[in-house]
Amino acid sequence: MKTVDKYIYKELIAPFLFGVAAFTGIFIGTDLIFEMTEYYIEWGVDVLTLLRLFFLSLPEIIILTFPMAALLGTIMAYNRLSGDSEITAMRAGGISIISIVLPALIMGLLTSGITIAITEFIVPGANYQAEQIIHQFKHGERRPDTQYDLFLTPLDSRTRRPDYILYAKSFNAENGRMTDVVLQSFEDGSPRSVLEAEEALWLRDGWNFFNGTVYFLDRDDRSPSLEFSQYRSREDIHSPAQAGKLGKDIDEMNIRELNEHIVLLEEQGRAAYEERVELHHRFSVPLASFIFALLAAPLGIKPQRSAGSATGFGISIIIIFIYYVLMTVGDALGSQGTIEPWLGAWLQNIIIFIVGSGLLYKTAKQ
Repeated sequence: MKTVDKYIYKELIAPFLFGVAAFTGIFIGTDLIFEMTEYYIEWGVDVLTLLRLFFLSLPEIIILTFPMAALLGTIMAYNRLSGDSEITAMRAGGISIISIVLPALIMGLLTSGITIAITEFIVPGANYQAEQIIHQFKHGERRPDTQYDLFLTPLDSRTRRPDYILYAKSFNAENGRMTDVVLQSFEDGSPRSVLEAEEALWLRDGWNFFNGTVYFLDRDDRSPSLEFSQYRSREDIHSPAQAGKLGKDIDEMNIRELNEHIVLLEEQGRAAYEERVELHHRFSVPLASFIFALLAAPLGIKPQRSAGSATGFGISIIIIFIYYVLMTVGDALGSQGTIEPWLGAWLQNIIIFIVGSGLLYKTAKQ
């Protein structure tokens, strides 16, 4: 690694850490502390539980502060270098603007990778544990695994008609049990039979129904029936693990689980626009660290003798505001299907990338 690169990295790290601390403090002071206070006053939650909730909430905050810190740190570092004429000296020594900016881009890309890893491996589990704790002290019991009024209506990919329609009054993914079940089977898009059962259990050979009746339908509208104490359906009904994903919160899923959830929703004939936007956000929001570094570096290089941490912080706030306004617009359009979900999730990154690339090109030509 070149000496100049090491020097620039050293300049970037301190303001980046300052940005992480500053923006994390803002999120904690304006949101998290108020939640903790409400839990303590309204629900009487003990201090140890509050501390646990506090630390479980930090990963989700950190993935938001990393891109902001990358923006602030890059602006402050290059403002300092520019203000002390060190950028001018580097360019006079034959170092190009691209080479000067490259450490910031590499650091932004590395930060994006770390943020994706935190989003994938830490945040879903932390959110799940936090929700369990909150449900426990609000309702006095563990959050139930049972869903109520479960509907499964997968569509045949060829005919776009139902493979089957299943309704269960209650469904527990943990023990693989459904109660008060109604299953309507189809053949080539036409109703074939209707099954009613007191309960269904997931066994080795699939779903088995107990204590009910099957009504077989034919073209003459006659309905011969079969009463049973146990009946194995021929339908390829979703397993408890698959059906259970329908009731899981999106912020408690990792990328693989979210992708499987989307597939399951689309099998039910749902568009899943909002879920697809969220899936793309798992990458677009972390990559904002790289995008912000690309924009911030040419902004910081511009000579600003009065520039300091306050100026850099102000510029960062304005850019962050614009970024999240664009992200909100993209979310709304993508979630409604007005534009493609991927475009809705990446809209703000695309715009900032174009602006940042243009500024960098302009700065390099000066």
